[in-house]
Amino acid sequence: MNGIMFYLDRDVPLIRGHTIYIDSPWALTSISQAQFWPSFDLEAMGDGRVEGILSVDISEWEREGAVHRKQAMYCSSDEVSEEVWAQLKQALNDAGIGVLEDVNLLSWFLDPSIVYPNPNEASNLEPLLVNTVGSWSDRPDALTSIENLFLVSDYVRTHTDLATMEGANEAARRAVNGILDAAGSSAPRCGVWGLEEPAIFAPARAIDRIRFQLGRPATQAVRIREGRTDASPLLRTTAPVAERLARVRG
Repeated sequence: MNGIMFYLDRDVPLIRGHTIYIDSPWALTSISQAQFWPSFDLEAMGDGRVEGILSVDISEWEREGAVHRKQAMYCSSDEVSEEVWAQLKQALNDAGIGVLEDVNLLSWFLDPSIVYPNPNEASNLEPLLVNTVGSWSDRPDALTSIENLFLVSDYVRTHTDLATMEGANEAARRAVNGILDAAGSSAPRCGVWGLEEPAIFAPARAIDRIRFQLGRPATQAVRIREGRTDASPLLRTTAPVAERLARVRG
């Protein structure tokens, strides 16, 4: 997973949050930036033409694109830009409404971590971190035994056992509190909250935990996949999600 930014002559807010392009060949997600920084004057930067920034994550680098018919990892920077822009337009420009227009695109910036050791293959110097089973207890805390060293990243041990922006944000809060403590500051401390999971998933998690400890398969999930009528109505709703979470965890 890595990103590209498109600089726009006219801001295109899309939605107030992340957009998932569920059927895009390269598994794209995006967020329109300007709406979240109302006090920042984009026009005061660069040549003054930029009014909007569309940040895009590319998650699938091994699937063929629709324009160049090449995997992302074999595309040049220009080809990556052209392909991503085309996939965004295909997803957004529905019913003849031009949400994204070529004339509105001023420039783009591909993460410099995408490098090309040879003309035919790209490498990602900052691959996505995926925590492995049992690694939580081995990861470092934001506060270390070195009095002036604090760690802020999504690999730090937090309430969120997953590499996410939320986990990195919690690590930052813990680090800031450590800095304030070390400095003897009387400033208010950052809030740190535990991870809350929807209660509706609790039965599925409990059953999954018991069956896992007994070394048995997720029978309810199998029944649901087979369309059997003896599957629990509640687990018919929650088990698919619980099963995916279990696969992520282990």
